[in-house]
Amino acid sequence: MARIRLKREAAWLAGCVLPLAAWFAYHRWKTGFLFGNPEFLRYNAQANLEPLRFLAAFGHRILHLTAHMNLFVPVLMTVAALLLEPRGDRSQGSGVRDQGSANGVDAAVQVRPGIAPDALRRILLLLLVNALLFSFLGGALLTRYLLPMYPLVLLVAASTFYRRVPWWQGLAAFCAAAFVLGIFINPPYGFAPEDNLDYARVIRLHQAGIAQLEERYPGATVLSAWPVTDELTRPELGYLKQPFAVAPIEDFSAAQITRAAQEPEKFSAALVFSTKADPSSPLFTLGQASKAMDERYFGLHHDLPPEEIAIELHGTLVWKQEDHGQWIALIRFKR
Repeated sequence: MARIRLKREAAWLAGCVLPLAAWFAYHRWKTGFLFGNPEFLRYNAQANLEPLRFLAAFGHRILHLTAHMNLFVPVLMTVAALLLEPRGDRSQGSGVRDQGSANGVDAAVQVRPGIAPDALRRILLLLLVNALLFSFLGGALLTRYLLPMYPLVLLVAASTFYRRVPWWQGLAAFCAAAFVLGIFINPPYGFAPEDNLDYARVIRLHQAGIAQLEERYPGATVLSAWPVTDELTRPELGYLKQPFAVAPIEDFSAAQITRAAQEPEKFSAALVFSTKADPSSPLFTLGQASKAMDERYFGLHHDLPPEEIAIELHGTLVWKQEDHGQWIALIRFKR
C-alpha cells in the first residue's frame, strides 16, 4: 500500500510538467523562442557558467548577505556577541545551583534558550545554498534575489543577542535604526538605486526629464537607454501619453556614446541620465581586480557627465537636473 501511495504522489507531482510543457510550446509558437530571446538566454543562462564569474558572483552574494545596506551592523554585533558566554536567568527551585549565592538560598540558573543547533545548521545551509544558486542563476547581481534570506540572518542575530547580551533589546533597536538610516542615506560605494528610497529620486528625475522632452521637442527621435527607452515608448507606465521614437543604447559610458556619435542621423534629441548611484570618490572598493571582473561579467560601467556627452555627440545641453548625485539631462541637435 505504501508503494502504491508513493507512486500516486509521484504521479501527481510529475503532473506539473504538463502545464509547464504547454507553456513552453505556447511561448515557442508566439515568439519563435523556446527560452526567451537569444540575448536574454545568453546573459542569464549561458554567459554565467564560467568558474571565475561564479567566484566573483559568490563573493558579491556573501557581501550582500553580510554587509550591504547596513547589514554589517547586526552581523558584526553577532560576531562580537558570540565571544560572550551564554547568559542565565535565575529562578527558585531545582536546577543548576548558583554557588555564589550569598544568602544560601538555592537558585537555579537556566541558560537562555536560542535557536536549536539542528535548526541553526539548516538556516546556515539554506543561506549558503541560496548564495551559491544565485551565483549561477541570472546575469545581474540584483540584491532583491536574496530578500527571502535576510529574515533568517536577522533571526540568527536576534537569537544570539538574546542568549548572550544583557541589554539585548538595545542592540536590536540599534540595528533597526541602522536599517532606517539605510533607507534614506546612500552607502559610500556604488549600488543599485532600487535598494533604497534613492529610486524615488530616480523616478522623479525621469518624470521631470520626460516632461521637458514633451514640452520642448515633441515628435523627436530620442537617444536614450533603459529604462527611459521603455518609459518613452510605453504610455501605460504613466510617464507620458504619446510615445516617442527612440534610438536605444546600453548606457552612457564612453564606448556607447562613441558608437552613437557614429550614427547621428538616427536621433534628433538625447535624454541622458545616471544609470546607477556612483559616488565620485567611494570610500570602500574591492580593488582593481574586482573592478575588472565586474566590468567583464556584470556590466559595471561609468556614465559620462552630461556636459561631456553633449560635446561628444556635437549637441547642445539645454536642460539638466540633479538630486543627491543622480542626474538627468536633455540634449538637442541642430539637424
